[in-house]
Amino acid sequence: MTIGVAVVGYGYWGVNLARNVAAASTTELVGIADPGSDRRELAAVNHPGVVCWDTLDGALADERVSAVVLATPASTHVDLALASMEAGRDVLVEKPLAETSADAAKLCDVAADRGRILMVGHTFLYSPPVLRLKELIAEGDLGAVQYLYSQRLSLGRIRRDCNALWNFAPHDVSIMLHLLDEPVMEVTAKGFSFIEPGIDDVCFASLTFASGVGANLHVSWIDPRKTRLMTVVGDEKMAIYNDTSVDQPLWLVDSGVARDREFGAYESMSDFQWRTRAGDILIPRIEMSEPLRHEVTAFGDACATRVPPRTDGAHGLDVVRVLEAIDRSAGAGGRPVEVDR
Repeated sequence: MTIGVAVVGYGYWGVNLARNVAAASTTELVGIADPGSDRRELAAVNHPGVVCWDTLDGALADERVSAVVLATPASTHVDLALASMEAGRDVLVEKPLAETSADAAKLCDVAADRGRILMVGHTFLYSPPVLRLKELIAEGDLGAVQYLYSQRLSLGRIRRDCNALWNFAPHDVSIMLHLLDEPVMEVTAKGFSFIEPGIDDVCFASLTFASGVGANLHVSWIDPRKTRLMTVVGDEKMAIYNDTSVDQPLWLVDSGVARDREFGAYESMSDFQWRTRAGDILIPRIEMSEPLRHEVTAFGDACATRVPPRTDGAHGLDVVRVLEAIDRSAGAGGRPVEVDR
């Protein structure tokens, strides 16, 4: 069973979404909506035979459309998603789900009330290296996770409709929440704007999870190198996830700190000697495939089975709550801010 899908927004990311909706085994691309005539012309060239509309209303009037994929600016997500769900359609919304947690919660409530699938495009939760890293943590290969940190840096694309935090950090917050499977309780953050006052180009944030695990994230669109790194440090092993590496996206590092017990008993804890342990680096074999294809396939599956997907509205709401708290902390000069629950 394939689900008839309309893609709304045929810009930078909408092009990729439409391509995958057309190619995925669980979905059928019925049409593409975009207000720009040049974008509709491009869509018609790339997808011959597919209907092109200038508004969402055209898509919702087509009975073949069972689900809607929104690849539009974040400021439009709430209105477009509400209109789609109220018209009886399931919805995949690009990240972030909404610009505020109140709006994100409203979308989740409407989805629940109307029995609609609400999914958020946190694509990295469908990435094979991230899924393998999740397995390593769940199976105890790293031991107890002590802390983790991420860097998502590049020179561009600089945007004026949102800051670097809301553009880049949804990816890393989503991954961290998925890896640890526990909520963030408190954040502290500092943001810095250099190009346009009021729009932060750089953000540093520290997160404290419910178990006490700490995390740091660093995002910037004015950095000399394209960097997509996440490091997870356990008390037995460590892992490095490098999204820019084609053939070595995940390293498992057998290094750490251990007590030296070679000399028998100790009279007190202060007598223990600590030493570092440097072991092998294992590069797991991972079959690479396009995460976006897996995401779109999962959306079609969820629409068909009515089983909520991995990146459902609740997960998207959790991400928005963390981003909102980081924004508040940065706006208050870095004071600690509790994450709303």
